[in-house]
Amino acid sequence: GPVFGTKSKNVAFDPQGLETVKKWKELIDPEVPLVAIGGINDAEIVSQVRRAGADCVAVISAVTKASNVDQAVQDLNSAMDVC
Repeated sequence: GPVFGTKSKNVAFDPQGLETVKKWKELIDPEVPLVAIGGINDAEIVSQVRRAGADCVAVISAVTKASNVDQAVQDLNSAMDVC
């Protein structure tokens, strides 16, 4: 399910939160990338999800609703480097 609530699409699952990301990171094989999705709307949230253990993130509105897409992408990429 989504990490956080999302308005991008209807989902049948409740938000799972950062603790679930941490649990999944412990459970899956280290060779399998953990992708976080759902409600990841800005670089600060990307940093939180990365610190929780996600190897990568999927975003929609963090880019599509940004007033400056180039800057948003740079900020999101920088946030991925917190680990």
